Amino acid sequence: MSYRFIGKSNPIHDAYGKVTGCTKYAGDMVLPGMVYCEMIFSPYPNANVINVDVQDALKLPGVIKVFYCFNTSTKMFNRFKTVSGQQVYEQERVFNQHVRFVGDRVAAVAATSPEIAKQAAKLVRIEYEELPFSLSIQKTLEGMIDDIFEDGAVYEAPEVTIGDVQGLDKTASAAITTHTELKRITHVTMETHCCIADYKKETGILTIQSPTQSVFSVRMIVGDLLDMPYHKVRVIKTTMGGSFGSKQEWITEPVAAYMAKDLARPVKVVYDRRSEQISTVSRCPMSADITSFFSSDGTLLGIKADASLDAGGYVGSTYDYALAMSYKFTRSYRVPNLQFSSRAVITNTPVSGAYRGWTSPEETVLLEHNVNMAARKLGMDPIDIRIKNAYAEGDIDLRIGVPIENTQIVRALKEGRALFNWDQKKKDCKMYSGRYRRGVGVACGSHVNGYYPRKQDFGTAELSVNEDGSLHINMTLHDHGCGSVTAFKMIAAESLGIDMSCILLGEGDTAVTPFDMGCFSSRSVYVLGRTLLNACAELKEEIIQNASLIYGIPKERLSYKNGSVWEEEKQIASLKDIGQKSILTLQKQLRTSTHYTNTTNPGVHGVHFAEIEVDTYTGFVKILDYLAVHDIGQTINRKMCIAQIQGAVMMGIGTALQEKLAINSHGVPKSSLKDYHLLTSCDLPPIRVHLIEEHSKNGPYGAKSVGEVSYVPVTAAIVGAVNDALESDLCSIPLDPETIIEHVNTMEK
Repeated sequence: MSYRFIGKSNPIHDAYGKVTGCTKYAGDMVLPGMVYCEMIFSPYPNANVINVDVQDALKLPGVIKVFYCFNTSTKMFNRFKTVSGQQVYEQERVFNQHVRFVGDRVAAVAATSPEIAKQAAKLVRIEYEELPFSLSIQKTLEGMIDDIFEDGAVYEAPEVTIGDVQGLDKTASAAITTHTELKRITHVTMETHCCIADYKKETGILTIQSPTQSVFSVRMIVGDLLDMPYHKVRVIKTTMGGSFGSKQEWITEPVAAYMAKDLARPVKVVYDRRSEQISTVSRCPMSADITSFFSSDGTLLGIKADASLDAGGYVGSTYDYALAMSYKFTRSYRVPNLQFSSRAVITNTPVSGAYRGWTSPEETVLLEHNVNMAARKLGMDPIDIRIKNAYAEGDIDLRIGVPIENTQIVRALKEGRALFNWDQKKKDCKMYSGRYRRGVGVACGSHVNGYYPRKQDFGTAELSVNEDGSLHINMTLHDHGCGSVTAFKMIAAESLGIDMSCILLGEGDTAVTPFDMGCFSSRSVYVLGRTLLNACAELKEEIIQNASLIYGIPKERLSYKNGSVWEEEKQIASLKDIGQKSILTLQKQLRTSTHYTNTTNPGVHGVHFAEIEVDTYTGFVKILDYLAVHDIGQTINRKMCIAQIQGAVMMGIGTALQEKLAINSHGVPKSSLKDYHLLTSCDLPPIRVHLIEEHSKNGPYGAKSVGEVSYVPVTAAIVGAVNDALESDLCSIPLDPETIIEHVNTMEK
């Protein structure tokens, strides 16, 4: 089908502002009378604060107040809580007396300048009582910190069972057990955490400006914490410089809000890179075992898996993370029998939190590695064993009980095989047996399109036509910097036959835009995009209805197309005409409000192929070729989809080969990018992207999600390629030079 806007390429809505420096981030904003905050973090992994001496700090000119655990609220909250009524473990305070990791919030200085605040923070004297600490899952499971919370340090998630895995070890032709270790990684967004809170005593309204992924979640967290009615808390989504999940947890907002309400003036909280790495959230380390059962022809009979997730100093989102992982084993392959057990384990390390893909990348690494080892044992090609077990159109995801619909995972495997020249590359790699070894890897990754059916998922869109025919869309969007606003303008422009330049569309503002859960679970385009498309359809009906009343023509004879109303083949009025005359003649604005509840969640898949070269003398891995094939439904903004995938590949390769937030024996994390090694564009070949566009049934114009699934298969594909090159069974991520050299030396002995 030919579209005017859909599937084409457009720059993101604020591209001009960003390249010219005009766009303002939260960190750029200055309000009259603003106070600047400098945090003081715990230097100990587990300790009680005994005394806080702020006298010297308060003597410094420009210091307004020092907030700390003994002069602030003792009320608890959970930085992950998303919606009112959600059951979570509430364990932390704005400033904690019992600090549970290096980087835990102890105090904050409020001053008239950032420089004064920093200077004063050094003058605050804090006395601690040090306590025994655990820096690993194993130490916690051994009972090192059993009393860290009233309900202990280990939170078992309910076991998930599908079918019956018992007895498969006797009936299966092959049982393959693999072990996976995932290290802690940090998000490294270009924009660090920042927000501004401003409380007006005369109105009792608290306004928070933040690059958050959910303005309504922030409103709920702050309202509950400060015992304020929600209508008195206004949260405005600011321009975001990246998140990858880190800004769907509420870290700076409760602090800034508490201080602003206390001082009755604006407060800005900005984290530097060190604060970002030690005190926000990171992806949780994980230790997992998986046993798969296969018949002799490569049919997957069942999976038994167990995972321990390192929550860090507070449970936060990790318990939910453990629960969510069980939903991902059945998104790519038919798994008739599954047993999955998991737990969130407290350690005295940085708090774990949401990370791009919400367990899909982690599950994919451990499952895809296991499938590779099964293929090796059964003497099958890694692609063939995947084709054998991949979902086909019409299959049901047994975990969530909804149709996978028209999944294209097998097509992606077959087309990728040809485009990547898999069979020839696999033969050629066997020729390298000296210092340099080559290997190829493939991985299937999947994700979701919204919450359904795990949680209810819905959206609201309000559309109004101005007197000049321009359109105002009122929705709660949270653009991460990747073009959501532009994509939604393209959807509306396509449906209504108007130019994108005629559309006004902003982002979330709890005082203006309708309630929405937020931007996570890859729900924006699939759920809110469908909401907008439905709203456009309803608006077109309203346009015809108004035109019928204005011109006295039966609506059955009218149609709307290309921005105008037609009577059969005769154009009778433009959108501008109807907009004006609705107000002048009918005395009402041309508008509609639409609610949509999602009840589907089709398969969305990426199949990635990698060719690598390992230097067995240094342990370094070079990427020679990379192909990402994606079952995307229908692209909305084509170049942005491709850019999303290419960026995700770079991110996933870094995860696979070098990113690791190391923590020393005293519980102190690496706190700069000098020590936390990131991949750069110079380390990569051109990343090829191939899109398969078979329309989904319910997404807008057939679109499915892309933002998270693009990251899901990457690390697994690289791990598969390294193991192919070394004929190894390595799955301790990252496969950094030390890990590879250790393996090579062990094999040579």
